[in-house]
Amino acid sequence: MALINTKYVVERETASYKLDRSTIVLVKGYAEFIGSPQEYVVNQALLYLFRKDKDFTEWLKANGKQDLAVAAASVARAGGAERTA
Repeated sequence: MALINTKYVVERETASYKLDRSTIVLVKGYAEFIGSPQEYVVNQALLYLFRKDKDFTEWLKANGKQDLAVAAASVARAGGAERTA
């Protein structure tokens, strides 16, 4: 048995968005506050949004986006947290 667990690897893709300057300042501040990278803050904030918005999940199902609805449900079950161990 290994003494160190294998890191859970999530496939990542780069996305570029323009945000209001005040939002960027808040993301930077929150990242500093929790001691994590800015991309982690943005990713977790979005996962939280998708997990909590039941109307969005219903909209996905109603509009034939079942694969996205399943993904949203799996995020909800996992709690949206990234596993590193």
